[in-house]
Amino acid sequence: HGEIIMTESGPCLVEMNCRAHGGDGNWAPLARKLTGGKYCQIEATVDAYLEGEEFHKLPDVPPSPLKAHGLEVNLVSYSKGKVKSMP
Repeated sequence: HGEIIMTESGPCLVEMNCRAHGGDGNWAPLARKLTGGKYCQIEATVDAYLEGEEFHKLPDVPPSPLKAHGLEVNLVSYSKGKVKSMP
């Protein structure tokens, strides 16, 4: 998990840590594609605690190179108003 905020003076590193990404899990499909569509951190963690046999089927390290590339971007609007339509 990495987090950067763009400021007027340039990027500012907020966090770089070895934890699952937060949010509502909308990143999980992307994470699965990176590993060939088989698993993400959440499923691997659940398997480690509840499905030991399934967990031991996972590779020791992620594929290299990764099977896909992607990026999740969260946009923040500092303007008030209502979205009336989208292109």
